[in-house]
Amino acid sequence: MASIMTTAARLTKQPARPSRTAQDRKTVGAKGSAIVLVLDDDTSVCRSLRRLISAAGFQVQTFGKPSELLASELPRSNACMVVDINLPEMTGIQMCEILKRSGRSLPTILITGRTDTRTQSLAEQSNPIALLFKPFEEESLLDAISRALALSTPTRFDR
Repeated sequence: MASIMTTAARLTKQPARPSRTAQDRKTVGAKGSAIVLVLDDDTSVCRSLRRLISAAGFQVQTFGKPSELLASELPRSNACMVVDINLPEMTGIQMCEILKRSGRSLPTILITGRTDTRTQSLAEQSNPIALLFKPFEEESLLDAISRALALSTPTRFDR
C-alpha cells in the first residue's frame, strides 16, 4: 500500500520534462478524441493518472475493477488501456486475455508495484506496449500512451 501511495504522490508532484510538452503529445489521433482507459483498484492512483493523462490532452475513463471495464462500451480505435496487474476479481493480464478472446482488445500498458520475476514474465507474455514498475516517471507513461495510441489509430485504409 505504501508504494502505491508513493506512486500517487509522485505522479501528481513530479514536474514534466521540458523536452516534450503536453501539446507535443496531442499529435496522435485527433486532438482530445483519444481515450485512455485506466484500470487500478487504488482510487488515489486512478485520480493521479486521470489528472496527468487529462493534462496531456487525452480523454480518460477510470475503472476500479476488471468487471467494470469488461461491462463498458470500449472504443474500437484511437484508444488504449493502462492496466494494473494486481487487481481484485482477476489479474489485469487475465482481463486483457478475456478482451482479446472477445475481439475487443486495445493496446495495453501494464503497471505494477511488484518487481518479482514471475510477474515480469507473465506480463511480458501478454505482449504489452510497455511494462512500468511503480513508481514510474510521468514521461515514461505518456510516451507509452503515445505509442499505444499510434497503434490504435485507424489508417486511411481502415476507414
